[in-house]
Amino acid sequence: MVSDADIKIIKLPVWLWASAVRDLRKRGAGVRESGVFLLGRLDSPYPRITSYLCYDDVDPAAYQLGAIAFHASGCAALWKHCREHKVRLLIDVHTHPTHDVRQSHIDVRHPTLPVIGHTAMIVPNYADAPWWSLKTAGVYEYCGGFRWRTHSPSAADRRVKLSLW
Repeated sequence: MVSDADIKIIKLPVWLWASAVRDLRKRGAGVRESGVFLLGRLDSPYPRITSYLCYDDVDPAAYQLGAIAFHASGCAALWKHCREHKVRLLIDVHTHPTHDVRQSHIDVRHPTLPVIGHTAMIVPNYADAPWWSLKTAGVYEYCGGFRWRTHSPSAADRRVKLSLW
């Protein structure tokens, strides 16, 4: 298995991304942030998203405060799901209320998975964004010590690439 620190590119099937964006939009209802975990097979040498899990599927109270508050019980349920389905967390995605996909102070200080190389994405406008492109999304790689590297979605060597499969 490739470690998070060794990952260069993660492939994200466009059909799966379309479904995730639809769920983000539905669950946020245009009034609150929402999130999904993008998961990939544990035994694959090439990081590719194979499924996703919405934050509120593993933590039903995640959205009760209006902003996302992911609880320890949700983390336990996520890791249990990963073990049972032989997948791992490759990317965590959440929405922001405006077109601004820069990380907030909260995003910077509270990585979902504080492991060097972990990838986080931010989708604008409560997921009222195109599903056929990642150009409006913010893509960030955790570098440790609450430092992040920004990956331009339009760069040729971008961290996350949409694929057909």
